This record gives sequence, C-alpha cells and structure tokens, in this order.
Amino acid sequence: MNSFDPRANSVRFYSHVLGVTRGLYIYLPPEYGSARRQRFPTLYLLRGHEREWVNPREDDSRAGSTVIDVYERLRAAGAIGPLILVMPGLASDDNAVPGVLTDFRSPERAAHAPGIGTGQFQRFFFEELLPFIDGRYRTVPAARGVAGFSLGGYMAVKAAALRPELFASVGAFDASIPYASDGGRRARLGDTLFAAPMFDGPFGRPRDPDHLTANNPITLLMGADSAAIRRICWIIQYGPEAIEPWGSNFYRGEYLRRALATLGVANAAPVAALPDGQHTWRSADRHIEETLPIHWRALSARML
Repeated sequence: MNSFDPRANSVRFYSHVLGVTRGLYIYLPPEYGSARRQRFPTLYLLRGHEREWVNPREDDSRAGSTVIDVYERLRAAGAIGPLILVMPGLASDDNAVPGVLTDFRSPERAAHAPGIGTGQFQRFFFEELLPFIDGRYRTVPAARGVAGFSLGGYMAVKAAALRPELFASVGAFDASIPYASDGGRRARLGDTLFAAPMFDGPFGRPRDPDHLTANNPITLLMGADSAAIRRICWIIQYGPEAIEPWGSNFYRGEYLRRALATLGVANAAPVAALPDGQHTWRSADRHIEETLPIHWRALSARML
C-alpha cells in the first residue's frame, strides 16, 4: 500500500532540466511556522521514489512507523535540534527505473517510464533541486547534509564525492556501492551490481565502461580533493556479514569504509556493521535513529 505520513508536505515543481514535473516530500520542524526569521539546517534523505522515507508501509518490517517518528522521538529526548528533512523523488514516477543521481547514458531506453524525461538526474539534483529548496525555504546552505539507504546510499556518497563543498555530513546505510579497479581509478567491469535491465537507461546497454567509471562513488572519491572530503562528517553503516548476499551489503559497505580510510576519513558511526541490521526499512530507520544526532552536531556546527 502506498501512503505517506501526513506530517510531511508534498511538493511538486517543473524541472527544466528533465522536462517533466518532479515531486518531493518535505518535513518542517514545529518552530518553522512561528520563528519567522530563523533558518534551519537541512538533511536530504535519498532512496528512489519520494514517498519511501515517509511511507509507513514501504515494507512489512516498518509496522506503521516512518522517519518522522524517528525524528520526533529524538527531538523529544533532546538529542537533536530543529531540522528540515527533504525527501526528493529520484526515480521514475512508478519507481521502476532508478535515477541513481546520474545523467543517463541512454535515456531512450527509459522513455517508457513516467517522470524520467531527459534522464539528467545529476544535473537536476545540483542545478535545480538544491537551489529550489534553498530558494523556497529558510535553509542554511552551509549546513546541508545528505543520507541514503541502498541505492540512496550510493547517491548520497556520489553527491558528496562530486561536490564535497556542498555538504557538512553524509550518511549511508547498506549502500549499493560498486567496486572499482586500478587503484580506484576505473569501474570494475565484472561487478554485477548494475546488471538488471532497469539500469539500461542510466548506464547504457551494453554497459558503457567510461560512464560507469564517471558515476562510480569510489572513483569519484579517489579523484576528489581529499582535504574537502575530510571536512565532511561521514557516517557509514551496513548489515552483518552473516546475511550476505541477499540480506545485507556488508562487503560493499566495508569497501566504502576502507576507501574513505585511505583518504584519512574516520567513520563517525558508533558501529559500522549493525549486528541485527537487515536490508529493510526498519533497519534504515534504525540507522537514522543512531546517526541523526551525529548529523545534527555536524550541521549545527556549520550554523555558527
């Protein structure tokens, strides 16, 4: 059943980059309406369809809860302050084709999917979505974080690797991180992560190795300004090794953590592998519950 938490506001706007109307959900803290001059840090939560973080029935594990329940519990406990939560749609309207924060190699192969348009999702995110949010809401652009689950984790890491100056914190739970070769300079062509037909639009068919490399978070991290990467607070978690390969992305999470370590980045998460973490929305919400106070500290430091 598709539904969404009524505490989140549904917003739709026309994208000139994509040539279609796109949607997002946004949660504004209780202070937003009364503190008219106050500006707030912002955390972007990524996955695919905009409804996923605020759908209490996104899978059976969630049992009627959403990420807003997590946020409000932490607020009530005094663990965090006021945050704007942004949950953008970065997939087709039917969630059948992922946008993967990528300018599609072969957009014609995804033309059947509503909401894909030109397939220029990387440009859409940086050139339209971020400015739209900062222009419409009282944000603090210097206090912007991003986090994601599964392919959302891939997109969160990729976004920060591409434009590290835009983010104060990055979180990823059980991220779908592709492997790399040649010291992190090339995509690993034997990696089957993007083998499914739903990736024909983003990466071409057959897969374009140069396009895979240009959109690989590891190759982007290895080519980024390491000092800028270290200025970000990185919060990486994933499920346990025991339930690989179908229950968690343990090995891909370990690979990302080691890649960051080579750049001098320490993982700020209290524990990397959640012993009972699974590739489910219950575990994704738990990741946010454990890590949102870390995001808050990193974001609030940029408010000074």
